[in-house]
Amino acid sequence: MNNIPERQNEDRMLALLRARRALYRNAKNWQGAVVWFTLLLPIANCGTTIWGLSLTPLLAVAALLFGLVEILFIDSWLKRRLAEGAKLQEEFDCEVLGMHWNELVAGKKVDHERVHSASRNRLDSKSEQQLRDWYPTAVGRLPLHLARVLCQRENLMYDGKVRDFYSYVLAGGAFALFGGALAYGGLAAQLRMSEWVVGILAPAIPALMWAAREFRRQRNTVESLEVLKAEADKLWKKAEAGGAPDAISATSRELQNALYNHRISSPLIFDFLYRFRRKGLEDEMNAGALHHVDRYAARGAASAQFSNPPDGVR
Repeated sequence: MNNIPERQNEDRMLALLRARRALYRNAKNWQGAVVWFTLLLPIANCGTTIWGLSLTPLLAVAALLFGLVEILFIDSWLKRRLAEGAKLQEEFDCEVLGMHWNELVAGKKVDHERVHSASRNRLDSKSEQQLRDWYPTAVGRLPLHLARVLCQRENLMYDGKVRDFYSYVLAGGAFALFGGALAYGGLAAQLRMSEWVVGILAPAIPALMWAAREFRRQRNTVESLEVLKAEADKLWKKAEAGGAPDAISATSRELQNALYNHRISSPLIFDFLYRFRRKGLEDEMNAGALHHVDRYAARGAASAQFSNPPDGVR
């Protein structure tokens, strides 16, 4: 009843997703470098302490300066990459789900030359396959205005579950780092409190601050996604109950505006977490979409049977 399953696998649509992934991967590599650097500082300090070197003040100053550089420069650069990636995803959604581009919300599209530059290098075969069937193919059995809402709903649910998991990974990592620093300083090295603060805690502060900031960002994002998903659920029920297609489409465009604003402000998630959860979440997404499609089809069949009773039945 719509061409979403076919449209999303066209070369131009795959190029948009490939460019988006390439931009995000570059940003995640930089973010990963930041994380590793902040983690290596306290480890390096422990090593120099064991070897009898006196680099603690230097490493503490380096940790504080790096934290400042990360907040002032690296973080803003990552936000620009997020904005660019969000525009590519928005263009994909508008093309595949049959919506107009809202320049008031998203601004101008990413230049074609930029898309070509970012997408010309194909990914490995597994990653290329993951770009296909971005939305559940079952939505092809629905009218477009219903399929669009269901795609938005499943997108929100998928993203929310990944971020919920990631936030607890961050919290666990921060507690493990702090506990390790405490155990090393108090038990292994038997440092005095002042030595522990300067020599162990201070170099670990950037990593702990990053984890705390990312945890709070992810939890805030999860809460926002829950609100958006609730709106998508209400819109789906309204559409499923026979709401006017034009009205549903207009509200769906408003929901898409909120989705774009969510994407442009959401923190990054490392790819290994997607790989870890992808199969299970994609199975859930496809099963959920199929459930809603089948239920809608069953309602339609029951309504048709009621409207056209068998001969002799009045």
